[in-house]
Amino acid sequence: MRSSQMLLFSLLLLFQAGCGGGAGDTPETAQVKGSVTMSGNPVPNATVVFLPESGPSARGITDETGTYTLKTGKTPGAVTGRHSVTISVSSGVIPMPGTEEAKQAEKTKSVIPADYADPQKSGLSANVSAGGENVIDFNLN
Repeated sequence: MRSSQMLLFSLLLLFQAGCGGGAGDTPETAQVKGSVTMSGNPVPNATVVFLPESGPSARGITDETGTYTLKTGKTPGAVTGRHSVTISVSSGVIPMPGTEEAKQAEKTKSVIPADYADPQKSGLSANVSAGGENVIDFNLN
C-alpha cells in the first residue's frame, strides 16, 4: 500500500513539473515602438495591435505624443515576423457627458476612421525583426 502511495505522489510531482510552463513556452519577441499620427498630428490614446501570422498578438497604447510600445502579454515586444496591424481609439470607459474627458474622447474618436480597427480593412502591416529595436511609425490618412 505504501509503495502505491509513493508512486502516486511521484507521478503527481512529475505531472506538476511538466505543466508548469517553462522558458520554452514564451515565444521569441523583439522590442517594438513607434508613433501614430493622423495627417501629421499625434493620436493619443490609440490602441495599436500587431496580429502575427502565427503566435500571440501584441498590444500598446499611444501616449499624448502618439508614441506606443508593444507588449505580448506581460513580455515586452512582439513576436518576430509579419503582422497585420489595427489601430483604434476606445478607452472602454464612457466619460460623463459635458466633461473635459468627454470632449477629448469625442475629438480623438473622430480622428481615426473605423476601417483601421479591422485587420481585413486596415491595410496596415509590419515586419518585426529579431535582434534590436524595431521602430514602426504609422501615418494615417
